[in-house]
Amino acid sequence: MPMTMPPDDFDLYKLYLETAEKVSDRRGAANQWLLSVNSAVVGLYGYLSSGKAGAGDAEQIIWRWAIPCAGILVCLAWTAILASYRKLNAAKFKVLQEIEAGFPHQPFAKERSHYKADKRLSLSKMEQAIPLCFAALYACLLVAALRA
Repeated sequence: MPMTMPPDDFDLYKLYLETAEKVSDRRGAANQWLLSVNSAVVGLYGYLSSGKAGAGDAEQIIWRWAIPCAGILVCLAWTAILASYRKLNAAKFKVLQEIEAGFPHQPFAKERSHYKADKRLSLSKMEQAIPLCFAALYACLLVAALRA
């Protein structure tokens, strides 16, 4: 059985970079799906509020608090998923920077340095605002339902 050589550092770097990109792709897909779920929840609430569903008073009382509660739970799950992906990506990019430390050029380290120098808000922080906005909307809908 022939002995196989371990991949060199650059091949390992490229392979690991692909795994980081796949995590980012999965994160984007999760965001799209959860945005769609929240849009459907808001749409359902709007439809039921319009009176076109023909729900009775008892049913309206239930869905007016149940739908916002379900939406808040979806937002909590979305926030947890984002935190998990953020931590995983951070770990992957630390490993990439460790690997590239032995290279003549360190593109991720330079990119991070420039990004911090520009004092930009990270995309992860901006991304967190979306489920918080939906959760605030659901909280307002829940308060309105409890007052009615």
